[in-house]
Amino acid sequence: MDIPETELADLILRVARRLRRANAIELQGLPVNPHQARALRLVARLEPVRMADLAEHLHVAARSATDVVDSLVAGGWVARSPDPADGRARLLSLTASGERLLSEVLDARTRAADGALAGISPETRTHLAAALEGVLEATEAG
Repeated sequence: MDIPETELADLILRVARRLRRANAIELQGLPVNPHQARALRLVARLEPVRMADLAEHLHVAARSATDVVDSLVAGGWVARSPDPADGRARLLSLTASGERLLSEVLDARTRAADGALAGISPETRTHLAAALEGVLEATEAG
């Protein structure tokens, strides 16, 4: 089957929107929105992390990352500490409360993915993962 690039791109975007929506639904009842949950996951993966590096990984402007981090700090889930390499910079890391929230966020993410992808066979999942990795490589190279 020959599918025009625009139709394939639209299909990928539709799937991504459905996955984001399923994730947002599963996050309901938790004290973070999807943007905050993503930032929380990245802080956990990169910690200790500087704000500029977090913003880069989030693919947002530093100011947008600051707004998200401010809300995570206010909630007690992320802490700022001085960067020993640069007294002007701050490092971000999870608090104990943030680690507990991260566990809930990851559980919600798993439920969303399980629900959205439940009908896909293991073989199809393998092919889909390989195809999407190819799309990522192609778009990163271009």
